[in-house]
Amino acid sequence: MEKLDTANPYLNARRSWNSIFGGIVSLSQFSQLIALGCILIAIAAVGGLYNIGSQSKFIPLVVMQDANHKVVSVTRADRVASVETGDFEALAASFIENVRLVTPDVQLQRKAILKAYCVLNAQDAATQKVNEYLNGKEENRPFKRAATETVSTEVTSVLKETDLSYQVEWVEHIRDRQGGKKGDLEMRALVTMYQGSPNIRDNQTPEENALCNPRALYVKDFNWTKKNGL
Repeated sequence: MEKLDTANPYLNARRSWNSIFGGIVSLSQFSQLIALGCILIAIAAVGGLYNIGSQSKFIPLVVMQDANHKVVSVTRADRVASVETGDFEALAASFIENVRLVTPDVQLQRKAILKAYCVLNAQDAATQKVNEYLNGKEENRPFKRAATETVSTEVTSVLKETDLSYQVEWVEHIRDRQGGKKGDLEMRALVTMYQGSPNIRDNQTPEENALCNPRALYVKDFNWTKKNGL
């Protein structure tokens, strides 16, 4: 409290009142700051608890075993594994086999086509090219072509051209419906691929896409040519 050194009792009383009231105001402001700080801490704590609570407590794991039931590898199922050269090689070969297959077995033919479209994204050029091939000329339509002949594909080589593009060579063995050989067709293709998001296909749920294309590997573009004629 400030020193009262005046002979005026009224002035002394006013100074005394101002000193007391000023202390009360300062204490009130300090209390308000403490209360505001507590509220902010509480909000941050609630937000942190909500964020922690919204995260999955379970980590799905995929355990691979060999024929002797020994654990070969353990990977997290909620993450897409990085791509290796062998993954692109296998994708390029299976894509060609599925697109070029012609069989009288309707279910097998449909299964091959669905597998091909599992690795295609609607925004990529490869999808348009496959659509044109399978739905264009009647002699290329597998379901119609299977009425008179069958085609089995034998991939002979898959060579890496760049990190994302591979050259595939294969032989198509063409036979009539009685099994008689009609000829062989040697072909070559340059297939460009990439690894995308697991949810990249808008027409499928994440679960469907995971079963259809678990590695999220897609064919971006391709060009094939004949090596010789029939």
